[in-house]
Amino acid sequence: MEFFNLKTKQKVQIPDNELKKRRSVRTTSGGKRQERYAAIAVVHEGGKPLQLFKFINKETFDSLDVPEDK
Repeated sequence: MEFFNLKTKQKVQIPDNELKKRRSVRTTSGGKRQERYAAIAVVHEGGKPLQLFKFINKETFDSLDVPEDK
C-alpha cells in the first residue's frame, strides 16, 4: 500500500504484511455515529519510529487481512 511520508515529502510503498488497521468511532454534535477507517504503517527514520496513516474506505478496511490495532 502506498503512503505519503509528511516528514520526507515522498511516497513510500509499504508491504501489506507490515500494516495494521484502525477503526475510530465518534459521536457527532448532532448525535450521529461516525466511523473512520485507517491503515497504519511504522517506518524507522534515523533510528526513530514514525507512524504513517492513510484513511481508507470500509471496503478496503474489510479486505485487508492484517490485525486491527486497538
